[in-house]
Amino acid sequence: MPGAVSRPGAEPAHAGATDAAAGREAVIALDDVRKTYRMGEVDVMPLRGVSVTVKRGELVAIQGASGSGKTTLLNIIGCLDRPTSGRYVLNGRDVSRLSKDQLAAVRHQTFGFVFQQFNLLGRTSALENVELPLLYGDPPPTKERHDRARAMLERVGLGDRIDHHPGQLSGGQQQRVAIARALVTKPSVLLADEPTGNLDSKAGAEILELFMQLNRDGLTIVLVTHDPSVAARAPRQIVVRDGLIVEEAGT
Repeated sequence: MPGAVSRPGAEPAHAGATDAAAGREAVIALDDVRKTYRMGEVDVMPLRGVSVTVKRGELVAIQGASGSGKTTLLNIIGCLDRPTSGRYVLNGRDVSRLSKDQLAAVRHQTFGFVFQQFNLLGRTSALENVELPLLYGDPPPTKERHDRARAMLERVGLGDRIDHHPGQLSGGQQQRVAIARALVTKPSVLLADEPTGNLDSKAGAEILELFMQLNRDGLTIVLVTHDPSVAARAPRQIVVRDGLIVEEAGT
């Protein structure tokens, strides 16, 4: 494919995952999305007309340098922000012009978030950190919270670390706790912003493999990274530059 992102060491399973997603419905569909911020006397436009579709069960990497617009794009996808113009259809519903409260409800029902910073509470256990999202809204009973948090920690390989505090865990283990916390609300889409940015290469590779396993289990994942080698692990890659999609591979 001309201009495609290189994919060194791509696994054969990647092509199969993309083929499988081809017949599925679109979860995320952005059409000519633009975002403009007013900064003093200047208009800044981090997105200049982005159209992209993510189908159920895909693992998509959005790659670009700092200032390329990739984080703004992720924020709009995750209903953390609204486009200035254009259309965003999420699970068949146009969410482009929803109010902040409506966006918050959609966000809570749909997405799990993982960030570069682990954002764990230092004085609480891994189990308690994972339980936190379940305390909002109408919390389930305590036993159900414990059971769901424990199940998520086991899913990310930390079933034997549930009582450990963040200071007792490695960086990779802390990120696994953050992933378990993102999964505990049973989101249909996982959004990850530079999830390996604070990890060494070994821990980063383990986190990427965990994402790939979650995707094989059916979870839709959109991952943002500045690192081409991280993006290359995804079955599909989108390159953003100057607020535009300039390359795609794996489609």
